[in-house]
Formats: sequence, structure tokens, C-alpha cells
Amino acid sequence: MTSLVSQCSNLADNVNNILSILAQEANLTIDTNVIEVSLKKAIAPKFEIVFAGAFSAGKSMLINALLERELLYSAEGHATGTECHIEYAEPEAEKVVLTFLSEQEITEQANAIYPLLGIFIKGEPIPLI
Repeated sequence: MTSLVSQCSNLADNVNNILSILAQEANLTIDTNVIEVSLKKAIAPKFEIVFAGAFSAGKSMLINALLERELLYSAEGHATGTECHIEYAEPEAEKVVLTFLSEQEITEQANAIYPLLGIFIKGEPIPLI
């Protein structure tokens, strides 16, 4: 396990050394963008995990279990009902930030989705304002 940790601590240097060696090879053409993006994701302190599922499928309960604490509201029926972003914070720095859409943003999103749902009035999407 210790050798794996030391290898990971030098990951950026090792990958950049390999990329510089590849760049010196005139006969070799390779797009390194994918490698560079993957490296940034691998060494980033943040990462994203998406939990998706039907209403009341237990997503919030699963997240709470993984975090070993009651962070998200969890109950039968529609409990959370919104997109949640969770980031690590030291206990004394924990905070909750609630972001609400403006009426204009809600209208724009609704008008964009109505045609996809087949909702029209005289051939036009339903105006909300």
C-alpha cells in the first residue's frame, strides 16, 4: 500500500515526463488532451458522483449512509426533490448554500422543455409570463 501511495504522489510528474518523451518522437502523433484532462481529474481534490433514480428510490438515504450522517432529508415520497451538491469541509467550516432560480430562469427552462413534452398552444410553447 505504501508503494502505491508514493506512486500516486508523483503521478503528475510521471505523466508529464511521459508526455514530454512522446512530444520528442517526430514519427508519433498523438492527441494528449484526453491524457491531460484525465490527469487533472485524477489529482483534483474534488470529484463528481451522480446519483440518479426514480422518486423515493432511496438516493438520499444511500448518500447519508455513505457519509455516515444525516445530511440530506430522507423520507417516503418526494423528499429531496432538487439537485444537491455536497463538498468536503472541516466541521467548523460546514455550511449550506441554497440557490433558487429567478422567475425568468424558470420561464426559460419551462419554455424550453414544453415542446419536448408536446405541450403547445396554437403551435407555440405555453408562455408562463
